[in-house]
Amino acid sequence: MLLQLVQIPAVIIGLIALLGLLLQGKSLSATITGTVKTILSVLIIAGGASVLIDAIGPIQEMFNLAVPTNHLKPFITFDEGAVGAIQSANIQRLGLIFGLTLIWGYLVHLIISRITRHRFIYLTGHMIWIHAAGFALIFHTLQLGDFWTIALAGIVDGAYMTFAPAIAQPFMKKITGRDDIGFGHGQTTLNVAFGYLGKVVGDPKKSTENMRVPKSLDFFRDVAVSTSAVMLVVTFMAAGGAVWAKGADYIEHGDPHNREFGITGGQNWMVFSFMQALTFTAGMMIMLYGVRLLIAEIVPAFKGIGMKIVPNAIPALDVPVIFPFAPKALVIGLIVGFGGQLAGIAVLAALDWPVPIPSVIVAFFASGAAAIFANATGGLRGAVVAAFGWGFVGWLLISAAYKFDAFGDLTSLRATDIGFTVPDLVIPALIILGLKLLMGPIAAAVIPVLVVLVLVIFSFDTKRLVKSQPATEQPADGSPDQPQS
Repeated sequence: MLLQLVQIPAVIIGLIALLGLLLQGKSLSATITGTVKTILSVLIIAGGASVLIDAIGPIQEMFNLAVPTNHLKPFITFDEGAVGAIQSANIQRLGLIFGLTLIWGYLVHLIISRITRHRFIYLTGHMIWIHAAGFALIFHTLQLGDFWTIALAGIVDGAYMTFAPAIAQPFMKKITGRDDIGFGHGQTTLNVAFGYLGKVVGDPKKSTENMRVPKSLDFFRDVAVSTSAVMLVVTFMAAGGAVWAKGADYIEHGDPHNREFGITGGQNWMVFSFMQALTFTAGMMIMLYGVRLLIAEIVPAFKGIGMKIVPNAIPALDVPVIFPFAPKALVIGLIVGFGGQLAGIAVLAALDWPVPIPSVIVAFFASGAAAIFANATGGLRGAVVAAFGWGFVGWLLISAAYKFDAFGDLTSLRATDIGFTVPDLVIPALIILGLKLLMGPIAAAVIPVLVVLVLVIFSFDTKRLVKSQPATEQPADGSPDQPQS
């Protein structure tokens, strides 16, 4: 039961909020209210994500039909799907190893946060699960036994949850205009890289959020309207391509021998596409509301943990936390990022490498976030370069990890035709695979731990061991209800 609970984001964050409120000595009423609203905020975000993903599913299917896969080796890039399939199969006791790595890794994370200058607590529940499993798989490929797999993977995982938000924090300050919210997601590596590139290629004064819109198009200033317009174009492109490739009857009714399973369920494909685009936007708006509620509740509750366990702690939150601060960059990231994926696919097809199927979800959540990072440093030009670059580079990395079994033989572990997406796992997996091939499994296991040790030593904070400092106050002008770009 415990292992199941620690995989539920709402429970994890709710318990942490409860702990923070208790440590502050809040009244019973305030404690219950803060805890419940925190849990509800995460559920609202999850509900919005569910609506959004349910809307994307059929759009993705139509894209798959529209994009010819002849002579290609396609696979799905979906972290949750890969981890879930492997954990359920529990081959070589990997399900148990995942759970133990998660618990040990989070303890290491709290210890490192406690003794170093990097005062972050990682709170993105599904990423905590995915990274624990991913690092466990990486070290499992070294065949050092269950104990050392859990021990070493947990150390690297715990260090990741501390240092990844730290390298993203300078960009979070620029994006949000505040310093009490961290970034906790597996796309940090590429987001930060393209954030730095944004400084080179663009000008932050020319922000996407300052783009002028003709008065006749003033309604596009509303994020709901602009997102709906973009999604209508994207959806009808996918639907039109699918109809061109397979015919309207196939899209609406499916194979003639199995007619009740068409993508649209028998509904006219144009009506269906119209509603899917608007449903996507509805899901995004639900998520944005949940994010605002989460920030309003988790930051004050977190002061208790900051004062008692990790001085001056900053919560590292899921990627939608930055969406309200640059919604135009997010939409640009969705469009351009999808183009980057298609360019990556063209290169992979030429190399005869496995091809990750284009993903609207990754274009939205990853390329969109990269565009927001780079917009903060390089404005519109930075956002465009980052969005395209994430899609292109990300697709090459995802394919390389899948082709060279950087996480092991996923098919034999029951994750058939499914690969990992997040670069914060894919890049370490490729590096450790390279170390294994060049220097052997022992060196591949020891070197990452030595890197962690060096990072801890150079960021060690002796003052923190002696005395806890008060948590950082929330700035009066940084209200999540008033996003800043």
